[in-house]
Amino acid sequence: DEVTGSVKSERRNLLEEDSDEEEDFFLRGPSGPRFGPRNDKIRHVQNQVDEVIDVMQENITKVIERGERLDDLQDKSESLSDNATAFSNRAKQLRRQMWWRGCKMKAVIALVTVILLLVIIIPIVLKYRS
Repeated sequence: DEVTGSVKSERRNLLEEDSDEEEDFFLRGPSGPRFGPRNDKIRHVQNQVDEVIDVMQENITKVIERGERLDDLQDKSESLSDNATAFSNRAKQLRRQMWWRGCKMKAVIALVTVILLLVIIIPIVLKYRS
């Protein structure tokens, strides 16, 4: 209580009416009527500062949003790259399978053709030999 009371009394002493103008300015802030025409200039400058602050806050928000979009695009790009690699590997594997299937088909056709020729030619050859 003593500490709180002494702090309150110190504040009262600082803000008393007999304090000089410089202390009042820093403790209470500027008061309007004292400045006259300069007050308009200060208000104008303060408005400009406020506008700049608003613009900068908007710019920071846009930069953050842009960063998030870039992160999303990077994730999608990595995903597409992974999918492209998997597709390429699968395409190579499928190409090999189809090549072997084509070779097997050619071998079967060649074998059937040889068997048909043998079936047709052997009886003819045997017939002329006898």
